[in-house]
Amino acid sequence: MPVQEKILVWWHARSDRERKILLAWSVSAALLLLWFGLLSPLFQRIATLEKRVPQLEAQLNRMHLRPVDAPRAANTARPAGEDLRSTLYGLLAERKLSAELRALSNSRVEMRLPELPVKEALEVLDSLRQEAGARVAVFNVRTEVASGSASGMSRIVVELERAP
Repeated sequence: MPVQEKILVWWHARSDRERKILLAWSVSAALLLLWFGLLSPLFQRIATLEKRVPQLEAQLNRMHLRPVDAPRAANTARPAGEDLRSTLYGLLAERKLSAELRALSNSRVEMRLPELPVKEALEVLDSLRQEAGARVAVFNVRTEVASGSASGMSRIVVELERAP
């Protein structure tokens, strides 16, 4: 006898009053599970993002608009004609960081930063951008927040470019 038939036989063996009570408890349990398992965490995450997204957008806009720091860029010892990928690779090596670098051209690179806290990742990106004498052309970030934590780890993919 399949499980569904067993359940139906058990259900029909209950009196009308018992069925109504079981149905009410089942609906209540389902609603509580839906609220505490899905909706409440979702609303908390939305509230967190409503606070963090404007801050991150403002920081990104500052990175886009801020000119390259001339003294910092001048201190970067890079051979004349060195492509952007090599420059970034050297800067990452100095910081003992790893990142995926893909040269799109001599003056444009796609960089995938390792998983870091958002603030730290943006600070690393800003310093790399300034020291390489480049600007952020494309910026994508994906943040994953662990439950019970206000900040999360982020995966950042950027395209940096500098004038040839």
